[in-house]
Amino acid sequence: MTALPGSLDATTLVVDLPPGTTLADMLPALDPSGVWLLRGEGLIGLGTAAHIRTRGAERFAELAEWHEQHLAPLAQVSPLPEELTGIPGAGPVALTSITYSSASAADSHLILPELILGSAEGRAWITTVIRPSALDESFEAEDDDDAALRRVHGLLARHSLQLQGRRLSLVPSHSVGSHSDGSHSAGQTDRLDAAAATSLIQGTHSEQHYLRAVRSGVQAIGHRRLEKLVLARDVVVAADAPLAPGPVLAALAADYADCWTYLAGDVLGATPEMLVKIRGRELSARVLAGTVDGGTGLEQARAMLLEDPKQRDEHRLAAQSLLDQLAPVAQHLHAQDPPAVLQLPNVFHLSTDVTGQLTAQTPALLVAERAHPTAAICGTPTATAAELISTLEGLDRGAFSGPVGWIDAYGNADFGIALRGGILEEQGTQIRLFAGCGIVAGSVPEEELAETWAKMRPMLGALGVRQP
Repeated sequence: MTALPGSLDATTLVVDLPPGTTLADMLPALDPSGVWLLRGEGLIGLGTAAHIRTRGAERFAELAEWHEQHLAPLAQVSPLPEELTGIPGAGPVALTSITYSSASAADSHLILPELILGSAEGRAWITTVIRPSALDESFEAEDDDDAALRRVHGLLARHSLQLQGRRLSLVPSHSVGSHSDGSHSAGQTDRLDAAAATSLIQGTHSEQHYLRAVRSGVQAIGHRRLEKLVLARDVVVAADAPLAPGPVLAALAADYADCWTYLAGDVLGATPEMLVKIRGRELSARVLAGTVDGGTGLEQARAMLLEDPKQRDEHRLAAQSLLDQLAPVAQHLHAQDPPAVLQLPNVFHLSTDVTGQLTAQTPALLVAERAHPTAAICGTPTATAAELISTLEGLDRGAFSGPVGWIDAYGNADFGIALRGGILEEQGTQIRLFAGCGIVAGSVPEEELAETWAKMRPMLGALGVRQP
């Protein structure tokens, strides 16, 4: 193990999870600093080795520069175990969330956890990341491998985990579930109580404000100022104690297993939409636009989405905007045609998968900047839509609808769109939920309002809040 003087040092070990256990199963007993899970697999970050915050028009470039200077070198000096070679996300990984707008008063984040739990392709691992200056002087006289292993065990214990041989598990007092005497661990009881004591209150504006905004958007489209506009609204879930992200994320991962459960900075949720996935020079994306409530039967939903010109037009604009924005940095772009119907527990969407190849070694964060924002979360044309959004919404979206995901030391990355989620506020005692709808010619304000409630359903359910 070679250290970067004055910088970062990483150690990765292959481990085994308890039989029948996924990373998602461990979430209720953990206090994560970052999460990215799909069908129970992916990444959980614990603690923080480095946390970079930035704002403004250069936020993507500043995060990309930090990645290049501090995280990318670890690919050379902290090699992976042979069993993990070639697995994206193995080794040092930073979780990121980036604000929707460059004018946002909120921060964009790049978080490098001090302990990363990972699983993919039938393998599991842990990665520790420290600064050499943080090494205990008592380790200096020891063998490097012995010192590294002691630091690994120390970090695991700090986060209520243990390693016995290759078996990674929660320490007994923090295990998920009840003790043999029927009682819960103290930590779990606190989490359950905090999650239960919640109430729903009005967000920045009333429902009537949103209805008026949609009417104004439809009018602007009728005047041919633009073709599509995405308008969002917010509500607030308040609690009488800080909300524990672990149990909320575990509920999302269980109920929305086909979505990417995420946490980065102060934003968390379960998104069905992939802005761009990068594996070396290969890229892919999933565009969603066109929505029907999940209470509709599958066949009826398919007909409503595939045969309704409004739904198809909204989806076409979203898919084409992504293709246009990626064209300068990618080649061989291919979009699925016709779109598919994606069924989720709360809604149905029209879905198009996009594939392509980067034309140069463009840093992953700058590819994400090129792709953001698509018509799926802003509108068409983008500049006109963005101007109207700032006028009609009356919101600072913060991280909502911005890129969220991870990037590893090798430049592989997943950037989803921060949808179906919320932003923690007030020291975690409240969470602001957001949802938006694509407005096109023929949009009915009351139907769009109902769609926002359908899109908030995942978070309301995970927080134990009854929908009005």
